[in-house]
Amino acid sequence: MKTKASLAILCSFFVVSGVTQSQPIVRENRVVLGRARSAESHPTILYAEWIGKNLDVEGANFGDGATVFVDGQRLKTVNADNFPSSFLFAKKAKKKVARNQAITLQVQNPDGETSDPFPFYSGFLLTMDDSGTVLHLNVGDRFLLFLPPHGEPPTLGWGVGIGGLDPTAMKLNTNDLPIPRAQGFFEAVHPGQFTISAEAGPLCPPLPPEQCAPRGANFGRFDLVVVVE
Repeated sequence: MKTKASLAILCSFFVVSGVTQSQPIVRENRVVLGRARSAESHPTILYAEWIGKNLDVEGANFGDGATVFVDGQRLKTVNADNFPSSFLFAKKAKKKVARNQAITLQVQNPDGETSDPFPFYSGFLLTMDDSGTVLHLNVGDRFLLFLPPHGEPPTLGWGVGIGGLDPTAMKLNTNDLPIPRAQGFFEAVHPGQFTISAEAGPLCPPLPPEQCAPRGANFGRFDLVVVVE
């Protein structure tokens, strides 16, 4: 995961209750929302993505030896070497789930504490790890775009646009999404080339007004070139 270590340092995870939110930090014209700390030990899933056949789960309060479950099925899980309480890896998890299905993730700590269910998708899913790449599709192919909300409730909102040489080559559907906070299904309707760009902005509330004030702030960006053949 090429961005995981930096995200763990720079991005914020805001847990719902009993937290104190720090002031924003400005570094090189990028605003970083301070990490919220919870006094609770309850594991919380904030984001997940497929990296090849592996499942990467991001959150808070993951114990050493925590386990990821998909629809109640236990997966072989390891904590990340860096930030083990925030990142879990379930190797070859995609081989054990049905394709193109809405699924539910949970994390269980060794003491039995279990996270709330987290809705996810076993099909073609693009996430922040795909930003900056070129994607080749055939007519009729579709994928779900899921960018990190950074917290529960979400503290970031994403504005998504389709542009480039032929934006009509792609159709966007935001109805009946398997992940409620995903940006939508994108389906290739005819040959062409286009771009998908998204920018993140802070949501106030739940963030305090002062964290929405900095000008020129960069809270996150996603860029993808798609070629439909």
